[in-house]
Amino acid sequence: MFRDLGPTGRLAAFLALGGAVITTVAGVFFIDDVAALPAGVAAGAWRTAAVALVSIAVVAISIGLLLRALSDRADQLAEALDEARRERETRQRELERVQAMVDSMADGVIFIDAEDRIALVNKAARVLRNLSEGPGRTLLGCHPKPLQPVLDRVMSYLRSGDDAGPAHSIIKEKEGRFETTYAPVSDAAGAYLGTVMVTRDIAERRHLENRLLDAERLAGLGQMSAQIAHELRNPLNAIDGAAQYLARRMASDPEVGEYAALISDEVQRVNRFVADLLKVARPVDPVLSPTALNRVLREAAQKAALARGLAADAVQLDLGRDVPPVDVDAGMLTDAVINLLQNALDAGGAAPEVASVFEAAGGEGVVAVEVRDRGCGIAEDQLDEVARPFVTTKEGGTGLGLVIVRRVAELHRARFELVRREGGGTVARLRFPLRRVATPAPEPAEAAT
Repeated sequence: MFRDLGPTGRLAAFLALGGAVITTVAGVFFIDDVAALPAGVAAGAWRTAAVALVSIAVVAISIGLLLRALSDRADQLAEALDEARRERETRQRELERVQAMVDSMADGVIFIDAEDRIALVNKAARVLRNLSEGPGRTLLGCHPKPLQPVLDRVMSYLRSGDDAGPAHSIIKEKEGRFETTYAPVSDAAGAYLGTVMVTRDIAERRHLENRLLDAERLAGLGQMSAQIAHELRNPLNAIDGAAQYLARRMASDPEVGEYAALISDEVQRVNRFVADLLKVARPVDPVLSPTALNRVLREAAQKAALARGLAADAVQLDLGRDVPPVDVDAGMLTDAVINLLQNALDAGGAAPEVASVFEAAGGEGVVAVEVRDRGCGIAEDQLDEVARPFVTTKEGGTGLGLVIVRRVAELHRARFELVRREGGGTVARLRFPLRRVATPAPEPAEAAT
């Protein structure tokens, strides 16, 4: 009981006990003193003492009842405190569970309270909105200034529930890469509690939409390619043969020879286009076999240089010595690398380079093949676009070369990408995944030159 009274209650109890002891001692002294008094005076003293004892008893009982009441009240407060603590812990667990749920979402989620301050933010939103410090910032603090007038208008719709504004407003940022949806949150009575913001990085969605569009285009090409090849190749061969016949029969006329050469060049260009079209449209399964990648790259570099009338060593080589054999279709890979080298030579600048490197970690590895140039380069916003069908930055280009390269990469479960090169130019990179990486035997010294 005394432990439930608290410091003040225990002090009061000890004081009451001390008062009882003092009263007992005083009573003993009183009896001794009354015994020495005359009988009449002693009788009056006993009456006064009786009244004092009754008063003391009443006060003691009152103090005891008060202490009991205080103890009961302390018990009630302790139970209420425990209940509040349990309720707080329950709410904390629920909040942690909600936070874990929203943190698992790929989209950025932010809850803005009625005072336009961030009350909850998940991991994705911390990254997308640069909110490393978490809740507490204002709504305007996580939006760029140019969007604030539009944001004010949207928030006024959401707070008032005005039908003039949409229930779920959408704002796009950073050239359409991010899309943010705003939705109001209300209680059962309809009172505004805040706004939920959901931010999505739609770059991947746009990429998938483009890939789907490309697939539809290629499906159409597949239906047309055989007929195009049949309808064009025979007449083109006849035209080319006729031009060569005229050039031989009228060899003395330079003008006829010039036009015959022009006809032959244009026929060859159309033939190359038809060949590229067939490579893109026809489904071809690669014949995979362990291949010395550096040998394939070396041969592709020589073929690309000789096709341009350059020296066989015109393309610089930077081939890694520890590159292991890779399961590839050597013919497909050779065509893809030659295609990339033709683009690099068309870009101009210094001589292009072909490089290979082996990267291994944790039992898996990647063999990267790069074709580098120092040409005019490709604009940042066109790096993905130029790999789509019929999109080209070259005058007279077909827009199918990089499509063929990407198709070869997909057939080999590799990754193809174009990146801007520091100092100017472009790097075309193919990354071939390897599993069960083993320590490869190094190539002979002359193989990596």
